Amino acid sequence: MKKIKMIALTGILLSSTILGANTTVAQASSNKALSVDKTEIANNVIQVINELLNSSSTASNVNSQMKFSDLEDGQTMYAAPIFGQKTDTQFDNVLQGELNVVDSNEQLVPMTTSNKDSNGFPKTVKYTLNGVTKTVTVDYNFAKPIVSFTNNSQIMNFKDGDTGIENTAENSDVKAISSNGADANGKENTATVSGTMSSDGKTVTFTPKDNYITGIKAERTVNTYTAPNWTKIKNSVGGTVNDLNDLNDIGMLNDNGNMYLLNTINSKNSEDGKTATFDYKATAIDTAGNTVKDAISGEPITYTSGNQTINIDSSTVHPVITFKDKNSGNVVYTAFPKDKTTFTTEDVEGLLPEKSGYALSGNYGDFTATSNNNKQTYYVTKSADTTVNYIDITTGNNVGSEELQGNEGTSAVLTNVPENYKLVNQSDILQNLSSLTPSKNIYVKPKADSNSLNYTVTFRDKTTGKVVGTESKGTGDFGSYIGVTAPDGYALATVIDHGFILLKNDQKVTKYVVAADTPYNISYVDQDTGEEVGTQSGKGANESKIVLKAPTGYAFVNADDINYTIDKDTPTSTVYVQKSDQTVDNIVSGYPHNGNIKIYDGNGKLNDDVVLSEGSSWIIDKTVTINGAEYYRVATNEYVKASDVYKYTPLQTVAVTNGTNVTPVYNSKGQLIIDRALDVNTPWYTDRSATIRGKKMYRVATDEWIKASDSTLR
Repeated sequence: MKKIKMIALTGILLSSTILGANTTVAQASSNKALSVDKTEIANNVIQVINELLNSSSTASNVNSQMKFSDLEDGQTMYAAPIFGQKTDTQFDNVLQGELNVVDSNEQLVPMTTSNKDSNGFPKTVKYTLNGVTKTVTVDYNFAKPIVSFTNNSQIMNFKDGDTGIENTAENSDVKAISSNGADANGKENTATVSGTMSSDGKTVTFTPKDNYITGIKAERTVNTYTAPNWTKIKNSVGGTVNDLNDLNDIGMLNDNGNMYLLNTINSKNSEDGKTATFDYKATAIDTAGNTVKDAISGEPITYTSGNQTINIDSSTVHPVITFKDKNSGNVVYTAFPKDKTTFTTEDVEGLLPEKSGYALSGNYGDFTATSNNNKQTYYVTKSADTTVNYIDITTGNNVGSEELQGNEGTSAVLTNVPENYKLVNQSDILQNLSSLTPSKNIYVKPKADSNSLNYTVTFRDKTTGKVVGTESKGTGDFGSYIGVTAPDGYALATVIDHGFILLKNDQKVTKYVVAADTPYNISYVDQDTGEEVGTQSGKGANESKIVLKAPTGYAFVNADDINYTIDKDTPTSTVYVQKSDQTVDNIVSGYPHNGNIKIYDGNGKLNDDVVLSEGSSWIIDKTVTINGAEYYRVATNEYVKASDVYKYTPLQTVAVTNGTNVTPVYNSKGQLIIDRALDVNTPWYTDRSATIRGKKMYRVATDEWIKASDSTLR
C-alpha cells in the first residue's frame, strides 16, 4: 500500500483526507461560504424594490418617524412586508421599527399586534402612551407580480389538439415573477399564472398572482396550427413536375392562414422514372419563414401527409416560382403556375396569395422558364407596423404609446418611452417586429425625481434602545441611496444600517448601532525565530471582523489569519508571519465549482499525491515562469498554475450598487450570471476585491461578484 504523504504548505499542517488511491486533499479552513445574512439582505432588497415601485404610497412612511401626538385613532399606516419566518416578538420588533411611532423624546412607543391574516402578518396594531390607546390598521405594500415572456414578440403557437392552452405557464416561456418573499409563518411564496382565452380564440389574457396579491395582466397572441389541406396543395402543385426535387423547400399557405414549409420524405421513383410516390413533411413557419415551435412541447410543429403521387416529365416546362423574405432569406411561399412560361413583374406579383401583405422587393426583369431552368426566386417584404403600449408596473395603467414601423422580422428601437418613466426590462429597448402582433404591452416604472430632499438620521444603541451620538443631517436626490457613518465609539449593527433610500423631504430615519468598545491586541511573531516583530491594537464591536496588516517585509503564514474576528473573551492573540519578498498581491484562491487545485514541482511536473481543496485560499511568496506558463509558489517546491487561481485583496466592508438599472453579477472568472442581478441602491457585504478580466470587482457571495464601477464602498 502506498504511503500517503503529509506536507506543510508555507507552515500550514494539512490534514489528509483520502479521496482516491493516491490523493491527499489539503483542506483549508478558508474554504467557506461568505457569512452573509442572506435572509436579512433579501428582505432589504425586496423592501427597496417595493419602496421604489410603490413610492406614491410608501414614501411618507418608510423609516420616517410618526409622532404619537400626530397619530389618529383608526388611521391606516403602510409598511414594507416583513418576509421570512419569525417569532411573534421578532416580527413585532421589526414592524415597530417600520412604523416608527415615537413619543416626544423620539423613543419608540410600546406597541401590540393582533388580527393576523393567513400569512402571519398582523393587520391591527395598538399604541398606548400615558394611558391613551390608539388603534392603527396596517397595510403592507406587496410588489405586484408580473408576467414574463421569454419571446418578446409575445406570440404563442400551438398545434391543433394541444390541451391546456390557457394554462401553459409550467411548460412554455410564460412565467409569473414576484419579488415577494416567504410569509411570517415561513411558507415560501409561489407565483403562478393563469390564462383566459378570448371568445375568438386569438388571444390569451394571463393573470399573475402570488400568495399575497394579484398582479398585472398581460395578453398574448395565439396561433393554432391545423393540418395542411393536402388536397389543396396537390391542386396547387398540379399533377406533373420537371423533377421530384421541385417539391422540396416549398412554402404553402393553409386555408386558415397557417404557413408551412414542405419537403418530400419516403420517396420512391417508378422503374421508368415517370412517376414517384412520397410523403410530405410540413413544418410550420411564421411570416418571415422561421420555424415555429409549439409553446407546450417546445418542438417544431410538423405534420406528415399520406401517400402522394406525382408525374415527372423533364421534357416539358413546369415553372416553380419561389418567394423568400428579404430580411430572413427564408422561403415563405411557392407558386406553380400552369398557364404560361414567361412572367413579367406584374405576373409574378399576381402569384402572391391575396391579402397576404407581401410585396416584391427590388426590380426584376421578365423571366422565361425552360425545361433546363424552370425555377426563379423573388424576394418580398411584409409590413409589420406595431403599436407599443406602455404600462406602468406600479398601477397597471396605460401611460403612453408609440408606433413602430418596419417589415416582418426586422428590429426597431423604442425612442418614445413616456417622460418620467423608464423600462422595467432594459432588453425591451429593441423590439422584433411581427405582423402577428400589431400591438404589444411594454412595462415601465416611474423615474426617481431629481429634487433635493432633506433628511435626518438618528442613531440608537441596538442593545439598550437609547439614542446615541449626534443626529446626522443632509440632502440628496429622491430615490438615491444615502450612506451613513456610525457615531464615534460605535459601529453600524447590520448591513441594512449602512444606509437608506431617500423618498421624501424632511425624511427622518433611525439606524441601529452597537458599541465598538472591545479591545484587541495582536502580536505578530516570526514563525522561524519565535520573536515578536510587530503589534497591532485597537477597539471594535464584539464579533465584528477587521482586516489585519502584516509588518513591513513580512507575509502572513495562514491566509485565514488576515480576517480577524474581535472577541471580548480573547483580547490578545498571536499571529504568525514570515519574511517574504512578496508582501503585497500575495493571496490566491481557487475557483469555486472548479475542482481541487493541482500542485506542480519547480519543473512543472504534476504532483499526483497532493491537491489543494476547491475554492481554498493560500499565501504565495514567489511568481515564476515554467515552460512558458506562470506559476505561484505555495510551499517549498510546491506550485500552482496561475490559471487555476485568482489573486484577491481581503476586505471587510459594504458595497452599495449604484446606477439607474439592475447591477449585473459575474462569477469568479468574469462570466456574466444570466439569471442573477442585484437591484439598484442596495447594500451588500463584501469580503474581497480582485481584478477579473481587467475589471476591479467585489465579491458579494461565494461565486458572485459585481464590478467596482457598478458600486460604491461604504
